Amino acid sequence: MSVLGSLLGKNAKKFIKRKDSDAGEEGRALEELRSSLYSDFQTSEGAKRQQQRYCGPFVAMSFNFIVSVGIIMANKLVMGKVGFNFPVALSLIHYVTAWLLMALFKMFSLLPASPPSRSTPFSSIFFLGAVMSFSTGLANASLKHNSVGFYQMAKISVTPTIAFVEYIVFRKR
Repeated sequence: MSVLGSLLGKNAKKFIKRKDSDAGEEGRALEELRSSLYSDFQTSEGAKRQQQRYCGPFVAMSFNFIVSVGIIMANKLVMGKVGFNFPVALSLIHYVTAWLLMALFKMFSLLPASPPSRSTPFSSIFFLGAVMSFSTGLANASLKHNSVGFYQMAKISVTPTIAFVEYIVFRKR
């Protein structure tokens, strides 16, 4: 403070530590912003909250990508080298394993159960689940007969194809 005090003179204390009444509207807003940033980054809860807000989606997407590629490579290995020639049964094994893990996570309260949707009828949700299960079985059948590169390209092209069909058929933008 002595260096700053010598530069600012007698107004040094007033400059460094001012009261709300001394600061104008802009000064108060700046002080509130500084204090909120300080409390967000300097406390462990604030730092954790900021980390979850910014790193959470990145970590989740990275984990999803790594697990997806791992499952595809394992499926190709099982169907190619091991000789397990039942891609739909392989999908069933994946779904049963996923269901057991989700039940285990729910039992230990590691993953909260999402509440059921009241606006969507059960028949629509069941039909969507059946179609998604069928598509996974077909994807594994495609993986059995094609290379991993072709499989990945076909999988990546699904979303633009759906968007194009919705644009042509339903005039969605």
